[in-house]
Amino acid sequence: MKKVLILSSRVPYPLVGGDRIRVYNMSRIIATKYQADLLAINESGAKREDIKVLEETFNELFLFDFGPMTLKLNALKKLLSRKPIQVEGYYFSAIQKWIDGHWKEYDLIYCNHVRTAEYVRNLPCRKVLDFVDAISLNYKTALSRAKGFWKAFYFIEEKRLLPYELRVLRSFDKSFVTSPVDRRYLLGHASGPASLEVIPNGVNNRAVEWSKSVKEENWISFLGKMDYYPNEDAVIYFAKEVFPLLSKAIHNMKFIIVGAYPTKKVQQLKRIPGVEVTGFVDDPYEYLAKSKVVVAPMRFGAGIQNKILEAMALKKAVVTTSVGAGGVQGEDGSHFVIADTPREMSERILELIRDEHKRIVLGENARVLIEHEYTWNIVGRKLLEELSEVI
Repeated sequence: MKKVLILSSRVPYPLVGGDRIRVYNMSRIIATKYQADLLAINESGAKREDIKVLEETFNELFLFDFGPMTLKLNALKKLLSRKPIQVEGYYFSAIQKWIDGHWKEYDLIYCNHVRTAEYVRNLPCRKVLDFVDAISLNYKTALSRAKGFWKAFYFIEEKRLLPYELRVLRSFDKSFVTSPVDRRYLLGHASGPASLEVIPNGVNNRAVEWSKSVKEENWISFLGKMDYYPNEDAVIYFAKEVFPLLSKAIHNMKFIIVGAYPTKKVQQLKRIPGVEVTGFVDDPYEYLAKSKVVVAPMRFGAGIQNKILEAMALKKAVVTTSVGAGGVQGEDGSHFVIADTPREMSERILELIRDEHKRIVLGENARVLIEHEYTWNIVGRKLLEELSEVI
């Protein structure tokens, strides 16, 4: 059996956040055909039970313990570098030394995220890179909305990221992104040929198989990892600019923010009547299923939004923005609803809340799209085809 080394900038378990969900599921797919080893930066101190889950997938685990403060100091020391700050922050000589001593043992090295590309981009081995998103596009769209530290960070990183993304794109045998939008953006700036394929995210099997019968309430919900800045921005925007319009029309309306690690700014939204912040919950689908509408009011970002796919798998009516829907191969009004202003979003949500039939049809169409395009089985077939061409 051929051997694949998977490099991840984070331990891909527990499944909190889209980055972990993707690398974990892609790894499980790879492990069905190849002997897969994992090398990951153990940023947050993986628990024994998390490691045990990973041991069920991987042949061997190589975890390097570098905490959040070490990562930040590592980035600060190289602030004047021309490479992206996050690439420098996740680059350690100890990891490079290990890879230099072991890369010949593998038939393929699979890098997850641009943060890991530096370790192998100059090695004469078979290698692929999962960009996940075109991060430069994410940061470019964020600049007009971000404030304070984030605005400065995005300004610096966007200028460094795009040239770096294009350099590593030419260095790998194949590269992947989750969205056609991201692919067009990177290839539109590339000079010369490059192998960049779209491999979307799949939907958690639990969402596809979730079948509890629950009564819908006058709830609107949002699902996401709540220390991720685009998610924080989205719920603040919705709670302050859209939800008040809805509350005037329907007095018992609730906006429920579901997801781990809510920031102080997110927690403060509880001061708004009708807004609830759950933090981590064992089963977020309970909240989504009880909601008449699930929202993803993203104002910046890139790639494909897992939160939208999961809600669609649950047959929920989803209202999002052009940014949120950008990576999903569906149609406005058929699989989800797009609204880009507070007034338009409130009107489209009220229309759905008042029309149960329209919600049902939208949800059924959404579920069919998920079954045809966005299950991990479908994603897996595409991934293994691409990898077999390289190996």
